[in-house]
Amino acid sequence: MAETITATMPEDLPAATPVKRRIIFASAFGNALEFFDFGVYNFFVVYIGALFFPPSSDPNVGLLLAFGTFGVSFFMRPLGGIIIGAYADRFGRKPAMVLTISLMSLGTLLIGVAPTYASAGYWGTGTLVLARLIQGVAAGGEVGASMSMLVESAPANRRGFYSSWALATQGLATTFGGLVALSLSAYLPVVTGSADVMSDWGWRVPFFIGVLLAPIGCWLRLSLETEVIAPKALVSNAQGEMVQESTVKLLVQNGRSIVIGVLLTIGSTVATYISLYYYGTYSAKYLHMDQTYAYATMLLSGVLTFGGSLLVGLLCDKVGRKNLVTISRTVVLVLAYPSFWLLVNFPTPVVLFSVVIVMVCFTTLGSVPCMLLISELLPKRIRALGFALVYSIGVAIFGGFAQFFATESIIWLDTLTAPAWYLGGATLLSMLALPFFKDPKNLED
Repeated sequence: MAETITATMPEDLPAATPVKRRIIFASAFGNALEFFDFGVYNFFVVYIGALFFPPSSDPNVGLLLAFGTFGVSFFMRPLGGIIIGAYADRFGRKPAMVLTISLMSLGTLLIGVAPTYASAGYWGTGTLVLARLIQGVAAGGEVGASMSMLVESAPANRRGFYSSWALATQGLATTFGGLVALSLSAYLPVVTGSADVMSDWGWRVPFFIGVLLAPIGCWLRLSLETEVIAPKALVSNAQGEMVQESTVKLLVQNGRSIVIGVLLTIGSTVATYISLYYYGTYSAKYLHMDQTYAYATMLLSGVLTFGGSLLVGLLCDKVGRKNLVTISRTVVLVLAYPSFWLLVNFPTPVVLFSVVIVMVCFTTLGSVPCMLLISELLPKRIRALGFALVYSIGVAIFGGFAQFFATESIIWLDTLTAPAWYLGGATLLSMLALPFFKDPKNLED
């Protein structure tokens, strides 16, 4: 029988108060802003692929390079997770979360002002890549600090709901991005009288919006009246003195939990990036649907993720985490191929929206408890660092390049249903973790 790991829990806290609700709002707003800045790239990836890379006779090359640049940022997320996560565990969640917003805004500004390949050659390409690397560091640190703040601020019976805001705000960011993209694509050509306004400069507007909202996020987080700092882990040395235990040693001691967390994250992140973003881009690029439908599916995905995450968070507190993850993974695995087969054979907006609704709902059903479980698997003194490291590694290996590999698989296998194999394979891999842990009990850190 497989050995199981039981997740540890943060200490019980009093019921929700205005201070705790403010913590949710400050964490949620900042998280939404950062993922808007990070994810808005996906809405305009077709323009970015054409503007920042050398022209090619192969129409797939620009899109692949744009997705590759999106994926490169995920290689920096483990670095951001290590540096900012350790900073959050030592000095507090609040200053770490302010730092992540500042870094994300810098990267967003660089994308907004980056020169195109036509005007600056590879300097433009390099500026885009640098911006994505900076955003990767920020995103890697944000997820650990904000998730730890939410979990550690929650009453014992509301951890699922509190932690669900981490994913709900990603859905909110996608919703906001979708609204901005749809509005700009609908009105800018009319107002300016130019059919090419979006590819000329309209795609830059959302990045400037993100930069302008950043000071609000920083102010909200700086105004928090409470702070969470992980307790020091003390051990006795050879002389019998109590000294602080090495963070590296603590990570090694929790190595099995970290491996389990990475496996869980792989399934969540691949399904998230495919369901929220790729179905829309795929329908416009390969099925020749209007780009408006692609924006609409991303907007729909964001709304479903936002509302669904909060509902699933409440469900986590009622029925536990593991069963929800198991159901979600099983359904996504079964539906991976049919979802792409339906789109290829019946390329209509109704089918596209139906596929997105089903896949996003079941993806959300598993992603919310997955994020909470990873946090609960780790002791509080390394929670921000450990969660950021686990999540960043899982994303960097599979999730960040999900759209790149999905697109590349079409070329390799010469079939439009090829992305289903990547989605199904990643889901099956993540299910290997399921026998090795059980739902948390009321244990102290």
